[in-house]
Amino acid sequence: MTDTALRLRAATANLKRAGYNRTTRVHEHDKLAAMLAPLEQAPHALYLSECTHYTGTSYDPDPLEEVLRLLGSLWTNPGPDGRKFGEVPYRGWISEVPGSVNVPGLFVDPRTVQPRTWYPLAGRRTQLANILTATINGHRFRLKCVHWNGSRGETGLTEQANQDGQVASENALYAGDFNTTSSAKGETVYEDWGARCDRVGRPWMRSQKGTRRPDGTWATLTGAMDGFLEHGWWDAGQVAGDFTPTTTEPDTALRIDRIVLSQRSPARFDPDTYAVHQHPLLGKDATKNDHLMVSADVIVEAAA
Repeated sequence: MTDTALRLRAATANLKRAGYNRTTRVHEHDKLAAMLAPLEQAPHALYLSECTHYTGTSYDPDPLEEVLRLLGSLWTNPGPDGRKFGEVPYRGWISEVPGSVNVPGLFVDPRTVQPRTWYPLAGRRTQLANILTATINGHRFRLKCVHWNGSRGETGLTEQANQDGQVASENALYAGDFNTTSSAKGETVYEDWGARCDRVGRPWMRSQKGTRRPDGTWATLTGAMDGFLEHGWWDAGQVAGDFTPTTTEPDTALRIDRIVLSQRSPARFDPDTYAVHQHPLLGKDATKNDHLMVSADVIVEAAA
């Protein structure tokens, strides 16, 4: 048992289809390595929103095993004899989401985030589905990588927000792609969302992140995220006063990739560590990605 606070490094990244190449049927893991490159130190909790085909396939080599090896070696220091020191023994859990291959995954350093129980989709409580219970500095936490389904529209997003929001009753650290933003002062919100979707040639995106007003026009949806946070969550970007959008299409950029902490947790965000990272290779055809990585430190108090 420790009597000092613990600094937990958290990061969330959404690499499109996990770098999976539909033509070659191969994961290009170098894209993930490039996206994570701005992190100077290994995150203790890494949330990857799209772990496409990491599980449920017969690919050889196994994609999940490849990713675990990659993550374990990204922040190592080579010794004089070529051996690597400081490898992280990451463990990973991939969520089950019926009807989707772009499922989220959670990866933790078990030396800091000590796993206890993984709740699969088939569990008795839907609210706990795809959640890892872990011990952090003597406290039990719920951790979940989120990828709210935007294709379900405003009603579906609100349902997901209400369900996940209720976990604020426990110690919890969630992160991922929430596919919606809030109305907080400083947030990017578009009153002409429908027109912007038309301008970028994606009119079908109206209902993915928008709400239709009585006059027939579309605005950015904020009610789902507002409602989620009102259940009792802190949002790392809001705490830091940094509302940088995390999607990269200039005309429709929104802050939808988030790290959130239940307010009842014996923990707090360090606002000085919050960052939205530019992808080192963003814009090049081979590595273009539509999301930016977000990271923040969480200070977890010691258990009594």
